[in-house]
Parts: sequence; structure tokens; C-alpha cells
Amino acid sequence: MTDRRRPVRRVTTLLAGLLAVALAIAVPTSAQAATKAKLPLKAETFYTSSMYGPRCLPVANASASHIGIDLEAQNNAPIYSVLAGTVTHAVNPKGANAGYVIVRSSVGGVRYDVVYVHMAKATKYVRAGKKVKAGQRIALVGHSGPATSPNLHLEVWKGGYGKTHVNPYTWLKARGVSIAKARIFDQGVKTPKSCTYYSTASRLNIRSGPSTGYRVLKTVPRNTKMISKPGKKTNNFVPVTVGKTKGWASAAYVSPTKVGSGGTTKVTYVVKHSTWLRTGPSTGYKHVKAVKKGTKITVVYAHIKHSRDVSVGGTRGFLLDMRLRRG
Repeated sequence: MTDRRRPVRRVTTLLAGLLAVALAIAVPTSAQAATKAKLPLKAETFYTSSMYGPRCLPVANASASHIGIDLEAQNNAPIYSVLAGTVTHAVNPKGANAGYVIVRSSVGGVRYDVVYVHMAKATKYVRAGKKVKAGQRIALVGHSGPATSPNLHLEVWKGGYGKTHVNPYTWLKARGVSIAKARIFDQGVKTPKSCTYYSTASRLNIRSGPSTGYRVLKTVPRNTKMISKPGKKTNNFVPVTVGKTKGWASAAYVSPTKVGSGGTTKVTYVVKHSTWLRTGPSTGYKHVKAVKKGTKITVVYAHIKHSRDVSVGGTRGFLLDMRLRRG
């Protein structure tokens, strides 16, 4: 006698298999969910400035080879963990050192440490050992340490911090997070062929090698012009050329701008006509804050196109050059 139930069992088994595959695709496993990436800052609240790769020192003692990306944002803007993981470090700033948070995560069985830098208080929301979710607030944007403005410096290390750094921009893009689409604009800083620096010490020693153990070739006064190359820095010394002398100078006393007897020269601007503080360097960007005629501007972070990145009463934004005069 023929068993008429067998085809039914076969169809049932086939449907069960297809359903299992569909569920596996539609419902991610806990491991898949744990590696889903998020933006580190809210979309359209930041712009990119210094990207990954070699660069000139933006301030004294900064890095010459940028191993992360800088996202310029409002001071105290929330920073979010890009991946679920465990906080390994939450270190508050001390002296010239920036505050930072490191979150350890696993992607496909590979360890990645994501580093968030420049906050004023790294322990405000997290502590070492705390588990966090992707998209969870972990800190606030600041400008502690060597920073020219409030920003989030973001690094990604494969294998753990100190192992192999990778480009956060492309690393996030591979995980579905587009910095390009989320940013207001890109400052478009290009790596120059050479860097121009100035000595900030009253007497700066130019040495034959990258440490104080090497002999002094020349001693130069404050504001002496020095030429170097992007990405060059060893043992916190940068190679410089002063006239015909080639040697090494301490990065702690090398700056891209001249200084006066009282420190960095600051320029005060006054708003000529009532205007708007905007999110970007042209009238096509959104309004941030109304600015009245006669308002004094003393904090200027950057000059981009025909606008200045400034702070007005603690609010960051852009003012057109044509709306400003020197105070």
C-alpha cells in the first residue's frame, strides 16, 4: 500500500527549512546585533576637519600622523558609542593631556578598541568595566588637551589599543555608517608638501637627533620660522630646517602660528550688522542663533572659505567675513 503522507512530510520539512533560513536572515543573532554600528555624533551637527593620515601639527605637541578623524561640533554635544562593548578606560584630562574613553568591542571575533578623545570629563557617564550599547551616550564633546576647538577625535584600533590603527571613516562606512552623509560639510583640509612652524620658547634648541641626549646644533629665539614635513615626528621631536641647519626640535615648542610675549595673539571682531550664526560657511546653511549688531567675537576656531568658525555666547557656528570688522 502506498504511503500518501510521505509527500506531505517532505513539503513540511522543506517549509520548515525555508522558514528557519528566513528567520536567520530577518532576526540577527546577539553577535550580529552587538556589531551593528552607530554614528558617534548626531547627524548634521558636526563637520569633518582633520582626517586620517599624515598632517602638519595643528597646535604645539599635537600628533603629526593623524591616526583618527576629527569631528568638529558644539561644546558639550553628546557622544555615542559606535558599537556595543565594554569600557576599558575613562580618563579625565590632566594638565596638557586630553580626557578620553576607550570601548572594547568584538566584530566577527576580532577585537576592536574605539577611542573617543577631548572630553572635559570622561567619567561623567561611564567608568572602566561598564558595558554599553551601540548608540548609548558615553561622553560630551570638549576640547581638553592639544585641541584648537571643541571636537571629537575618533580612533579605531584592530586587535586592541596600541596594536593596529585603521581609518575610522572607511571602517565605519564598511559597517553601514556614513560620516560623509551625516556631516554638515567637510573642511577639505589637504596635506601640504611642507609644514611651516614657529618656535614658542624664548630659546629653543635645535638638536642633531630626536631627544635631549643629542648635541645642540643651534639655539633659536621665539617666533623663528622652521620648515618640516607632514607626518614626521619621533619621540615627541619633529625634524626641522632653520636656514641651512637641519635638525630636530621638541614638539612641545613648535607651533603653526607665531606667538607674542603674552602668548598666542588673539583678534577681536565686531559684528557690523545683525545677522545669523549658521551651521556652515555660507548663507545656504541653517540658522543656529541670531547675532546682534555690535556683538564682540573673541573666540575664532577657523577661517573657512569666506566665513569664520566662531563661538558666540558659548554657541558655535559660522559668520560671514563681510559681517565682521576688527574690533
